Amino acid sequence: MELCAGQYRYLLCIYRMEKEKNRIRCVDIANDLGVTRPSVSKMMKCMVRMELIEADYCEAVRLTSTGRAIAEHFNLDYDITYAFFRRILKLNPAESKESAFLFLSAFPESTVKKLGTVTSRSLEHIKKSRPIEKKS
Repeated sequence: MELCAGQYRYLLCIYRMEKEKNRIRCVDIANDLGVTRPSVSKMMKCMVRMELIEADYCEAVRLTSTGRAIAEHFNLDYDITYAFFRRILKLNPAESKESAFLFLSAFPESTVKKLGTVTSRSLEHIKKSRPIEKKS
């Protein structure tokens, strides 16, 4: 399923909020993403049509089993892509977040996996090359 960067943001936001809250409201999503409530409502309608969230989102936003499966897969890709932009390219957190979403929505999964491999190797190399600090 092809998702745009905005849909990725919302899906990941809802997925991560589900782990923290029993009930997610549209206003919670708006506050987390820094968007307006009408924007959230519009995206929720789109995500219902895509069968990513349940249709009764006015009461509480809940992922469907399809939405959850995509979000779980996406969450792993997002974490490694964010690490690339943040820890290797040294972008600030906001730039890293935006760049990760744009990268994930613009490139095929095979490219994302290759970036993941390169990032993992690079982070291991960085970790090994750091001198061990002696405790006094």
